[in-house]
Amino acid sequence: MKNIKKLFITGLLTILPIMITINILSWIFKLLNRYLSNNIFVKEMINYLLKHRVYSRLTTQIVVYILVITIIFIVIIITGLAMRNVMGKKVAQKVDDLFSHTPLIKPIYTTMLQIRHLIFSSNDKSYQKVVLIEYPRKNVYSVAFLTNRKNELFKKYLPNEKLVNIFLPTSPNPTSGMFLMLPKEDVIELDMKIEDAIKLIISGGAIIPSKNEIKGEDRENID
Repeated sequence: MKNIKKLFITGLLTILPIMITINILSWIFKLLNRYLSNNIFVKEMINYLLKHRVYSRLTTQIVVYILVITIIFIVIIITGLAMRNVMGKKVAQKVDDLFSHTPLIKPIYTTMLQIRHLIFSSNDKSYQKVVLIEYPRKNVYSVAFLTNRKNELFKKYLPNEKLVNIFLPTSPNPTSGMFLMLPKEDVIELDMKIEDAIKLIISGGAIIPSKNEIKGEDRENID
């Protein structure tokens, strides 16, 4: 029975990433298919080609879908290039201001802006760092993520403390967790890749990075 249990866990850990990947790809495909099938411009293009009997219905849909996906890809690339110059940044700022001041859109859009800032911040080290903290009690350690090195919000209440913001993810779902504010001397910064830490959390400690991939840094380095 013990061997069967071990085999089951091994098989599950092998199959689970494959199943999750397939489900994510399937969800993306369904979302894209739903968008394309309901888009008025795509419908008009398909109807136009069918009207002139260029291709069969199935071939027409495939050709139009590929064309639209290619156009979307090119537009995204052009947008990325535009964001590298001053004019593109000014236009993006105007759009941000417009959406940020629209009553119904503001809460959703500002949240997305914060997420975008977190991911694409020029100071990646400030936001995407794996750390070790003592939690939930002394001598029990948890892997967490440093999200902000300087927390000045509560300085007048805690003038002698230099706080850092920490996100403590839960296992096996690292997208949920707790927000903690800790003194910087209580946080050990690790030289570990974010993806390795996520694998460690999702697997509940079953998937451990090699020792040479983890290098503890001095606690005082978190400035």
